[in-house]
Amino acid sequence: MVKIGFSVLLIFALQFHVSSQEMVSEDEWIESQISTMTMEEKLGQLFMVRAFSKSDDADVPKILDQIKKYHIGGICFFQGSPVRQVELINQYNEASKVPLLIGVDAEWGLGMRFPESTISFPKQIMLGAIQDNNLIYKMGKEIADHCKRVGIHVNFAPVVDINNNPLNPVINDRAFGEDKFNVSAKAYAYMLGMQENGILACAKHFPGHGDTEVDSHVGLPVIRHEMERLRDIELFPFKSLADQGIASVMIAHLHIPAIDDRPMRPTTLSKPAVTDLLRKEIGYDGLVFTDAMEMKGVTENFKDGIAEAEALKAGVDIILLPEDIAKSMDKIKEYIGSGEIKMEDIDKSVRRMLKAKYKCGLSTPLGLNHLGVIEYLNSKKSQALKSELIENAITLAIDDQGLVPIKNANKKKILCVSIGSPAKNMFQKRLDSYAKVDHLNTTKEVTIEKKKLILKDAGKYDIVIVSIHDMSRNASKDFGITLSARDLIASLNAKSKVILCVFGNPYSLKYFDDLKTVVMAYEDDDMVRDVTAQSLFGVNAISGKLPVTASPKFSFSAGVLRPGLGKLGFSLPERTGMNSERLDMIDQIVEEIIQTKAAPGCQVLVAKDGKIIFRKSYGKFTYEKQSKKVENKDIYDVASLTKILATTISVMKLYDENKLDIHAPISRYIPELLATNKSNFTLSDMMAHHAGLRPWIPFYESTVIKEDKKVFANPQYYNPKLTPEFSIPVAQKLFLRTDYRDSIWNLIYASELRADTNYKYSDLGFYLAMKAVENVSRRKFEEFTNDEIFTPLGLTKTTFNPLRKFSITDIVPTEKDEYWRNQVVDGTVHDMGAAMLGGVCGHAGLFSNSMDVAVIMQMLLNGGSYGGHQFFSPQTVKYFTTRYSRSTRRGIGFDMKELDRGKNQPTCEAASSETFGHTGFTGTCTFVDPKYNLVYVFLSNRTFPDMNNNALNKKDYRERIQACIYQAMDGELLNQ
Repeated sequence: MVKIGFSVLLIFALQFHVSSQEMVSEDEWIESQISTMTMEEKLGQLFMVRAFSKSDDADVPKILDQIKKYHIGGICFFQGSPVRQVELINQYNEASKVPLLIGVDAEWGLGMRFPESTISFPKQIMLGAIQDNNLIYKMGKEIADHCKRVGIHVNFAPVVDINNNPLNPVINDRAFGEDKFNVSAKAYAYMLGMQENGILACAKHFPGHGDTEVDSHVGLPVIRHEMERLRDIELFPFKSLADQGIASVMIAHLHIPAIDDRPMRPTTLSKPAVTDLLRKEIGYDGLVFTDAMEMKGVTENFKDGIAEAEALKAGVDIILLPEDIAKSMDKIKEYIGSGEIKMEDIDKSVRRMLKAKYKCGLSTPLGLNHLGVIEYLNSKKSQALKSELIENAITLAIDDQGLVPIKNANKKKILCVSIGSPAKNMFQKRLDSYAKVDHLNTTKEVTIEKKKLILKDAGKYDIVIVSIHDMSRNASKDFGITLSARDLIASLNAKSKVILCVFGNPYSLKYFDDLKTVVMAYEDDDMVRDVTAQSLFGVNAISGKLPVTASPKFSFSAGVLRPGLGKLGFSLPERTGMNSERLDMIDQIVEEIIQTKAAPGCQVLVAKDGKIIFRKSYGKFTYEKQSKKVENKDIYDVASLTKILATTISVMKLYDENKLDIHAPISRYIPELLATNKSNFTLSDMMAHHAGLRPWIPFYESTVIKEDKKVFANPQYYNPKLTPEFSIPVAQKLFLRTDYRDSIWNLIYASELRADTNYKYSDLGFYLAMKAVENVSRRKFEEFTNDEIFTPLGLTKTTFNPLRKFSITDIVPTEKDEYWRNQVVDGTVHDMGAAMLGGVCGHAGLFSNSMDVAVIMQMLLNGGSYGGHQFFSPQTVKYFTTRYSRSTRRGIGFDMKELDRGKNQPTCEAASSETFGHTGFTGTCTFVDPKYNLVYVFLSNRTFPDMNNNALNKKDYRERIQACIYQAMDGELLNQ
């Protein structure tokens, strides 16, 4: 065989793509190999040895010696580095006459062996809670891709043991659970995902390691069930997978008298177990591995190579991790010489091994490339799949109080107590995204002083969320839950309504039979914490069911199913079929915005399929070096976004309630218009900008004095102090005459009309729409929008006149006004007319941040519902977001994609014709694309320091960012 320099081959796949004409058949290749082998080479094929990929290379000479001296057939890798593993596989294969079969224990992915550098998927007990087994298939497929990337051919997974013993110290959370049907179905899905994608699966640990309290690493477990029980329970998943063509099976070190009553005889060394039961009764003819032969379950009673010889005699094919390969070889040869092992059986095992190698593509030369391995193994696609698995596994074990999902959180007082997490963790941080939550943290051992502190005000809270962290998997350690922690939880339960979230072993639920609301989260990494917090607030449907029984109350398959509430969640772009790297191109566009001084900073948010997949803040409040950096929590003047975020949806609500007819004369709702040229106008015409109204009225110009190219606020109209006569704040220490409101309204009522009613953008119709809302609802506009829209939506940053609620340090300034107010406009609305009406108007005045804007838009995308609250019907949303009959770009209140290509376009070209939203003068926009279930928000202060800076519009920055979003979609999404 010609040797190839594997270390220099830059090949990303495990095998060369050779044509079918060049590839020899399976039988031809197997026979060509076995026909030239000596007995030693044949025996060597039946050994798979332990190797590490650590940087010290301490065992490299040993492995090379085993390859050359004993002709070993395979290597099982353990801890180390995936990069170094790739390099070593190339090196070891150069030394081997027959390509090596590479194996690994990667039950929850390669993170099981490379925890510091590679993603770990959920362990099998968490997967056991999932009801959609297609997700397990997808995980198997992803793990197969990872394995192939680092040169692995066989993954010693899935574990198909039925863990029906809560005290099991070794299988435990590595099993799918206690139900044979659930275990079998999920094991099959996992197997199929791997084997359809080129990786050999292995069912373990035959005949079933679930019902034992002894770890076979340290002793020989004894299982005393009769054969009838074994066939019904333990053997069921092995038979199922054997029938479905699983590539390999691993034999456990168990003593089962019903199978083989010889004293201390492990099933690994038992012909009745391997040949009679697995091969003949079950009918399995695939590759059979031993469990690690260095484990005490074997070595305590069978030494000096006897165990390995007895395993082959029993019918096993591959000796995994022999304790002493030299002694094992000698003893096997001795058994062959005495006739205890037949050479024809050795040949059968060698052929099975070679068949497995052929299926893995090892009949052709191979080489591996270490470049980009870490990035590949931690791809956003893999992380997105992990989040989906977690989301589907979260289990509401019980909820007799009906607390989950938490509704109307802004009206509740909530406390979170995290046990086993001394500092604020990801679970608590994500809770803060949905409610104002007070937090307390404690170690696992809760001191008397800490308990008193926590209990002191606990009774004042509507809900107390308790999370348990840093748990143990072992029953012998009480699953890491101390008596003091359990006592604290019981005391809290007596004082308030408790939601317990358990980030650990589900068997621990036996301690919490007295609780009425319990969420099982199974594991304790940041992604699990994040998803669990979102699930509590109804972002995700809760569909998991307990895979095991912890107590009569918390039994197998227990789980309360709860639908999601349509709330925005947080996830990776890949979770929605989007591409992170393409979305990151937004960074470059924003950098250009800031560098060209089109705006000093901005916020960008993208949501797809109800998940926020991009949310960033950029730049600073102003161009000054000492200016504050923009944060996600900061608030922008959204300008004309007010038209849709406040006014249009207020009109929609009243329309939906049959309180306001948008096609009736507006004078029905504003009697002052009866004697004007607007008496027969309709809200539908005005809100579509087809009523013939003037674009705007510069009310402020008649209230200023111009002298020597300077402009001053006329003292006749303004006062630096708040008084009853001057009560309208238009800026800091600048108050307009109280009675000037009437002048503004009279000017609007008396304003002249244009000559036609063709489309012409106008603010005036939204002044009047606000007035109609106030008159119909008999409430101030600010009060109506807050009570009917913003508060039920749970918004925390959306308001008129933000200085009443927020610090000026959280509000982004809009302009250095040198034409009227002569100061930095910061915290009061930039729009002159809105400012002169006291900061509240229908066309402008609203302040918000990207998150709150996205929530409003998501509500519209949901058909008028959000967080369990139906604001108006889907039909109403559809009606207002359908193009006005005489327009190519306007709905009722909403801007839409312009269908006339010869006209100015508010959206990017890729947006669908269904897209609706609005832009704002200060440099803002938000659009929803129902076709792609997409929300886009852009907020900036392009008007700072000068509103005449029009670079943001001239260079189409907002549209270019929007185009990036569509470019981040794959072809399948765009072609739907």
